[in-house]
Amino acid sequence: MTWSIDPVQARAVCRATDEHAQAIDDVVTATANAFDAVQTAVGDGETSTALSEVAADPFLIRLAALRRHVSTVTETTESVISFYEQADYDMAAQTQSTMSGVQP
Repeated sequence: MTWSIDPVQARAVCRATDEHAQAIDDVVTATANAFDAVQTAVGDGETSTALSEVAADPFLIRLAALRRHVSTVTETTESVISFYEQADYDMAAQTQSTMSGVQP
């Protein structure tokens, strides 16, 4: 049984995922602006206070955390791909050395 990954394709998936996740930043900004606009429209009072609480905790905080999590996952995956490529190169070099009678 053999297995392999296509580093170029895997990196492309990471980049595409990160680009899609960047849209979360726009959603956070738009949502924060919408909450601000509604708070301004309703003025001071309980409704404004309730809107402030909903906006701050947990909705926008969770969106921002999700964005950070996706970035961490894609960055880690890209690092793993680099390790995979280096290990693949090292194994190929070792096999070539062994096949040619040169000891590693």
